[in-house]
Amino acid sequence: MVEHDGSRGRSGSESVQGYDVTIKKKLAPVFTDSLSAIRHQLNNSSVPEFLVHLPTMLVEYYFGYICVIFSSFDGMLNPFRSTVAQLWDGSAPIYYAIQSMAAAYLSHDFPRMSTVGIQMQRETFRCLYQSSRAGLESHDNIDKTLLTVLLVGQTTAWHNPRDLGLTHLKTAKRLYKQRLVLQGMNVDSKTRRQNEFFEQCILYWDLLAGFVEDEENIVMLGEDILVGGRMTPNTNTENRQIFPHPWTGVAPKVQALFAQVGRLIRSYRKSTFNPIPNVALDDPFFDFKQLLAVNLPSEAELVDAGDENTPVRQYILLAEAYRCSALLEIYRVFPTIYLTRQPDSQEILSLPVSHSADEFLISLALHIVSLLGKIPSTSGTRCLQPIVMIISASELRFSTAAMETFSIDATFGLSHYEGVGHSHGSASSGTTMLNSITNFEVDIAAARRFIVTRFQDFKLSLPAKPMAKALILVEETWARADLGQEVFWMDVMSEMNLESKNLTVSKILAIRTGERLSDTSYSNIAT
Repeated sequence: MVEHDGSRGRSGSESVQGYDVTIKKKLAPVFTDSLSAIRHQLNNSSVPEFLVHLPTMLVEYYFGYICVIFSSFDGMLNPFRSTVAQLWDGSAPIYYAIQSMAAAYLSHDFPRMSTVGIQMQRETFRCLYQSSRAGLESHDNIDKTLLTVLLVGQTTAWHNPRDLGLTHLKTAKRLYKQRLVLQGMNVDSKTRRQNEFFEQCILYWDLLAGFVEDEENIVMLGEDILVGGRMTPNTNTENRQIFPHPWTGVAPKVQALFAQVGRLIRSYRKSTFNPIPNVALDDPFFDFKQLLAVNLPSEAELVDAGDENTPVRQYILLAEAYRCSALLEIYRVFPTIYLTRQPDSQEILSLPVSHSADEFLISLALHIVSLLGKIPSTSGTRCLQPIVMIISASELRFSTAAMETFSIDATFGLSHYEGVGHSHGSASSGTTMLNSITNFEVDIAAARRFIVTRFQDFKLSLPAKPMAKALILVEETWARADLGQEVFWMDVMSEMNLESKNLTVSKILAIRTGERLSDTSYSNIAT
């Protein structure tokens, strides 16, 4: 990860000095409840409540709670804790970015924090813009800028759930490429680890963007590199020990394939109305084979990050859930692939033999939910679960035959009702009605309940706005499926206008004095 020595200057951080912040760079108490963290700060402060300095409180809240949920593991090995702790009081952009994150999270419980969060976000962009105009292109400054873009860009949805920060993703990719150019060909092991950290952060962000972004120019850093074999995260080549990444876990190759699948499917479904020449129908077969062939690491190959909430086994379970989710999307959109490779798929995934493609899709979705069910809702990996939950939940549909069985007219014989004294059906018909609920349907109903409950749990521990939107999407998909409609969650997302809006940089960077930056000013800081 990014490391700096104690001689770092405070260039560009006059605003930080003006606040005379005295936060100590030590591990703060960790809380699983967001409000208890605030209460702890107030109760343990020597300053009266009415004198508590809001920026100080927000910085403390970042280290007490936000950095915990921003990574799949916590502790001093969490770079969003340790590295940010080294840099925040010497970097104005990072200083404002972590305040923006804290305020955005708190806005669910304290509405006035919404305005504070937006203002801190603007201050972050202002500082980044000023740094870019100053022409600070050293390796250290690029690292700080890239880290800031990751912090503030990946949390734009905390302010607006329809904004994935795609402008910032493009900026992050340009910064990363510039970083590689400055390094040259010969890099030491420390720099290589830093490269892996940034690369995999961008990979995960790209994974999420692939399901909502139409632009062809937001491609990954070089998919031949990411998917072709270099994706062995934080691996000690001597003993093959793998240390988890905060966002990609222990199987970034699976995540890279997952990202390809998402972008391919979105492009393919759009191509009916707006053909995209780069979409080749052979691509899904390529992804399909790699997803089936990928070997996940064993527990013995993984290094425990030291977070008791995230033992190494949970990373393996989540990686398998991602792999199966990517396959589920491929089978759903390209059913001929399932029909041609059905025996292989069922054997490799250890699923029961299905009588139809729809039944297989439901079984695979149930399998994914069962994997998630083995991971507690308090796991550090909770920040990585929502996309998998959406994909698996969207296939938890009751069969058309089952819905017809439960139609009012058919089940209760109302079409034959002819008045008082008319028989409403025999005892045997009532028995048939009761027996029509199958174990398979009970499994579907239980899985739906699990998804709803977990999203509700996540609304209390993760940023509430994105979780609420995700649950709305899932429940709307179910409602349409229960009416007998053939629905796909990405189509529902588009129709409900829940997709990411790529807010223009000029709007985001509007400054209180009335100055408005050009659309290219911030987004081109790496060019």
